[in-house]
Amino acid sequence: MNAQRSTDYMWLGFCLVALLATVGCVSTNPGVDRALSGLRAGNDPVALAWSEKLKHSTYSRELGFVETGRVRMLSGDFLGSSTNFAAAIDTVIEETESGPVFKLGDAGATVMAGTITDDRTRPYHLPAYEFIHALQYQMLNHLFLGQRDAATVEARRAVFAQDQIAEKYGKEVEEARVQAASGQSANSMGVVEGRMQEMAPVIEMTRSSYENGLAWYLSGLLLEEDKDQANAALAYRKAWELIPGNPYVQKDFLRTLRTQDFEAFKTLAAQAGTDAAALARAPTELVVIVEEGFVPQRHSMKVPLPIGSAVVSVDFPFYQDPAHIPMAVEVMENGRSCGLSALALSVQSLAYRDLKEKMPGVVVRNVTRATTRIVAQEAARNAGNDGVQAAVFLATAVATAINKADTRAWYTLPTVAHLYRGACQPGEHTIELRNQTNGFVTRFPVEVAEGETRLVWVADLGGNSRIATTSLNGKGAPTAYHVCGSLQAGFPPVMLPGGPKTLYHVGTHP
Repeated sequence: MNAQRSTDYMWLGFCLVALLATVGCVSTNPGVDRALSGLRAGNDPVALAWSEKLKHSTYSRELGFVETGRVRMLSGDFLGSSTNFAAAIDTVIEETESGPVFKLGDAGATVMAGTITDDRTRPYHLPAYEFIHALQYQMLNHLFLGQRDAATVEARRAVFAQDQIAEKYGKEVEEARVQAASGQSANSMGVVEGRMQEMAPVIEMTRSSYENGLAWYLSGLLLEEDKDQANAALAYRKAWELIPGNPYVQKDFLRTLRTQDFEAFKTLAAQAGTDAAALARAPTELVVIVEEGFVPQRHSMKVPLPIGSAVVSVDFPFYQDPAHIPMAVEVMENGRSCGLSALALSVQSLAYRDLKEKMPGVVVRNVTRATTRIVAQEAARNAGNDGVQAAVFLATAVATAINKADTRAWYTLPTVAHLYRGACQPGEHTIELRNQTNGFVTRFPVEVAEGETRLVWVADLGGNSRIATTSLNGKGAPTAYHVCGSLQAGFPPVMLPGGPKTLYHVGTHP
């Protein structure tokens, strides 16, 4: 009996070591906090070290590539960013002799994880909304590097990818929901959905996690510059369907629709009260994209679930932040007001909806693990062996204590993004962005050539803003990158010697 009991405890010890080892291998939110704080303070190497480490993780490699791509992009290293995003994109889109093959990670209900460890030891695969963001940032990277043709290719890949996702992923999400709503997971699914009601106001801001209106709009910009009017009109239409309240998107949609379907244009223009003359493009323009803050983080929360005749406390990932209220950003040129930016994308809503779409799979796996432990305890009790009972009980208790929800996600993404498009006179300008709520202003120089469409990308992190300007149509000055002041209150400002300045120029346009 003593020999048997000794063997039982040796087995228990092995289980404890294995459990602790696997949990220690994955990223944690404290690391995310340090990285985001580093970016807000202008200490980018802290964030880069964190993101590069993720690339060497067995479980978080894909996440590491997009986080590193984003950190390098924020730092003005557009080539390094492009290299990392390319590695992430290539894991999803494989080029074959017959054309591109699309491979996106599943919604999750049918892929079971181990019954001892938790979801944090599952390999991280980019969800749809993160993959589309990688394509969106890759378009910008190519523009910043002066590679307009490559940016257009990326735009066409984004169109292909979003069409493929709409066809396949939506069906998979519904199948996962149906599977979780049947069998032993049904009651648990109802309990978890009840807990998710607090996220509902944010989720309802979008209709799916895989439809990105800003990515569609940026694709339309690039396709139009490539003289592909028909596909540009389709891309603008998709953007308008997703963000119909954005006046700049509506204007470009109606303007290009007029060249493709005049009857539909007349009907929609009349409904919008838009005069055809007001839709004409200015010969020289600014397109401004303003990204705000960092997307909220997921938290691990315990939920009591009915498993058979028992009630088991299980950890699930949830978002706790309420709906973000976007800044009201006024765009000014040399002290003259040009207009207000308009909301173009809620990344917060996409992230919340992605979690809702994945939750059926999380429930199925957690219920399976909990059921397995309960069955093991029953079997140990029926065996009548005190050593086995003690070992199973302790192993179950430890697993319950250390198992946490998988809270991994792409956390250097912004919370929301704004859009502005308007006429601009050729020449050198001081552009000001003004937060109309708190009066904060950030300033940066922009040089615009005759007939140029100049793109301005602003990532306001809180504490500082990262700004890059480049040409959409190949005219004008090379790309310029700046670190400037933030429009957000509540963060210590990053002080640069001499104030905001251009750190360097990259690339030249052909």
